[in-house]
Amino acid sequence: MTKHRRSASLAATLAAGVVLLAGCGSETDSSSTSAADGVTSVKVGTSPTLADASLYLAMEDGTFTQHKLKATPQVVTSGAQALPLLLNGQIQFTAADPMGAIKAIKEKMPVKIIGQGPVNTIAPDKDSTVMVVGSGKIKSPGDLSGKTVAVNALNGLAQIAAKAAIDKKGGDSEEVRFVEMSLTQMVAAVENGKVDGAVLNEPFVAQAREAGLKDLMPVMSTAIPTVPNIVYLTSERYAKSNPEVVERFAASLDQANATLSKDPQKIREVAQRSTETSADVLAKITLPTFPDEPLRQTPLDVLQNVMVDYKALDARIDLSSYIVTSKP
Repeated sequence: MTKHRRSASLAATLAAGVVLLAGCGSETDSSSTSAADGVTSVKVGTSPTLADASLYLAMEDGTFTQHKLKATPQVVTSGAQALPLLLNGQIQFTAADPMGAIKAIKEKMPVKIIGQGPVNTIAPDKDSTVMVVGSGKIKSPGDLSGKTVAVNALNGLAQIAAKAAIDKKGGDSEEVRFVEMSLTQMVAAVENGKVDGAVLNEPFVAQAREAGLKDLMPVMSTAIPTVPNIVYLTSERYAKSNPEVVERFAASLDQANATLSKDPQKIREVAQRSTETSADVLAKITLPTFPDEPLRQTPLDVLQNVMVDYKALDARIDLSSYIVTSKP
């Protein structure tokens, strides 16, 4: 497969399920640069969301500087743009939905998983992804048979996790009709009866509660606890050529994650700047759970099992050679 065709295939794979962000650019190779003082400059595909708070914290508090890195975020909203840029060397790292990353690896795309952002909590009351309903007749997942539930992408992570959660809670996901809808439209759609329920994450969960919608169940803590909410990728070529840079980048993320894991208020402070969300809104929402340990393969294998069970992946793959993390 040619470089052009492989990039196009990867973009198509990730556009459906990867929260990956990068900008446009030519297909020239503009690798990271190192200054005379040994500081390496890298570009990181990202989005200004709560899930990327550790990246923004590492840029703000000197964590990257401590690891001799200068990271510049490249903020866009298209998953279809991120991977070609990564493979062409125009960005060195990018944030990604772990399900999309696994699918990309399955398709033999030359990428490595090198770090993580927040992870799905094991505590239901701290889960920031919730299925909400409007009808008083829907009191349990078993009441969803024949009902319609909105998700942000068909066959994406939210739908797969929702199916697993429904089945674990005594419902039958095969009897539920899922429809694709923008997160910004879901609360109104449930309110006016266009759909019976919706899978939301923050800040839309808080918005739904204020509108009088009811929590039916936490989704991620039920279906795939401990699984990363996002992972960070680099290209195989960059990992091979710059192993020390990759390790320093991973170590920076781990340090920032650990800081946020101990200080919820710090998450709000970073998010207020990086997402331009007001302090009032941030005070009401359920915050993501940041880990105090490096990325491990086991949670990604948990996700793979669910993907196989719900036909999002035909068979598990051995991820051991595709994960590069910081040294303890």
